[in-house]
Amino acid sequence: MGIYFLKPLAGEKIQRSVYEGSDQLYRLQFDGLTYNPFTGKGKLTKATLQADTARRRQLIQSENAPDLIMDANIPEVTVQGFSLPGLLWGKKLAVDEVVLDKIELTLTQFPKSKPDRPDDQKTPYQMIEKQFEHVKIGQIRGEDWSVKQIDRRRKRVRTQSIGRLSWKVDDILIDEKGHLDTTRLWYAKAIEVKMDSLVIPNEDLTSAIRVKQIYLSTQQQLLQIQGLGSIPAYPRMEYVRRSGNTSYTKAVADQIDVTGLDLSKYWLQKKVRVKSISLEGGTVNAFEVRNRSSKTDGPLKPFPHQLYQQLAFQLDIDSVKVKGIDIFYEELNPKTNQTGGVSFQKIRGSITGLSNDSLRKTSLAKANFQASFMGVSPLQTHFTFNMKSPRGQYTCEAELGKLNLKVMKPTFKPLALIDVESGMVDRFHFRFTGDQRQASGNGTILYHDLKVKILKPDEKKGFKIRDLFTFAANKVLMYESNPMPKKEVRQGKISYERIPGESFFGILWRSVRSCLSDSALKT
Repeated sequence: MGIYFLKPLAGEKIQRSVYEGSDQLYRLQFDGLTYNPFTGKGKLTKATLQADTARRRQLIQSENAPDLIMDANIPEVTVQGFSLPGLLWGKKLAVDEVVLDKIELTLTQFPKSKPDRPDDQKTPYQMIEKQFEHVKIGQIRGEDWSVKQIDRRRKRVRTQSIGRLSWKVDDILIDEKGHLDTTRLWYAKAIEVKMDSLVIPNEDLTSAIRVKQIYLSTQQQLLQIQGLGSIPAYPRMEYVRRSGNTSYTKAVADQIDVTGLDLSKYWLQKKVRVKSISLEGGTVNAFEVRNRSSKTDGPLKPFPHQLYQQLAFQLDIDSVKVKGIDIFYEELNPKTNQTGGVSFQKIRGSITGLSNDSLRKTSLAKANFQASFMGVSPLQTHFTFNMKSPRGQYTCEAELGKLNLKVMKPTFKPLALIDVESGMVDRFHFRFTGDQRQASGNGTILYHDLKVKILKPDEKKGFKIRDLFTFAANKVLMYESNPMPKKEVRQGKISYERIPGESFFGILWRSVRSCLSDSALKT
């Protein structure tokens, strides 16, 4: 049996409690409110929660204004096993189940209106202790939510969105010592979340993080992500122009599985531990405009492992396994107005020792990869990253198998104004160390039968052969092979000075290219 007279009695009290409890910031409206004391079933229908932005501006002067407000359209809320007597006389809120479906939620983030004060950081229990001794809920779940966050903390307003959100939280207990219970995460025994169509724009709106689907289960310690990508908002040349950068990167990972995800220490210690991450399928497209003078000003772009150090929480990852990743790197040469690049396909391998824990004894993360260079030649690469180095120190060592240099025509013609007539690489091994400012090392490339044509840009034909320079290059300036007949093997030097705007991919390629030049050219 439903009791339908609650709306004029309890309804007004609930609305007044929300209004007064929020310091007149929020108003709650609804059409229906029913409760059956015999079954403990209650229902709230066609509700709206609206924030008064004018009232928030008034609260700023007294430093009581929240920096995050919300508005919600709530079609229906159902409650099972709700004990009203226990709430009225025992200050104990006990509910078996709460269901909130198809809610449209809008969150608006404003700039900070007051300084951070340690006294303001309260646990959920401290926030409710005046009203309740404890809160115990068997399960709260929501299906088919749509969520939008409007970020007004900067001049350009950003909007983040989740197309579809479903979630479930089991066995919630909020009491005086609940935050110390290590068997619970955020006061719950288990949390399950599924999100579709997540979009998070960057600060200047030139790109966005996009995700097709996310599934999280704290009970299984599992996180699955499908279609994670960093997607620029414009084609690459327009992106370069609008962003003021000289580089462009589009990266998409098809499937990411995180196992052994331990979040139990995040609440109190801001620590997260992961046993394994599996990344399968994906593409990275990196592009740069080769214009050194435009990159000399501004701060140094942080390397990937430096960005890892800057995380707002401690993250330890035992291992990362990678399979089926393709990387394509291209440069635009302003002199030829054409692009050339290199590719690393079917990448597979592993990374171990990722941590930003400053107290960790070992600071080196190691990465080992195998790939197909330009789709035809086997390549093995080994990296070490000093995770504690403020300068972003790293080492790179690699070995390349047999390669017909004619494969490199699309690379050398636009970038180096060189056309390869013939040449075969038998083996190429190099090793260098670097940081955010420079790279140095050496390498050995064994090759034979190298012949090239020196080119110059031509408006009609694209390129024109420079006969005199071609003759000089093949006969005077360049070694035809390494080693030359009855000569020792030559070793090439790697020496490259970085300028601020260059990407990590670009630095690696240019460092290797300096070794190739030093090996092939006579000095």
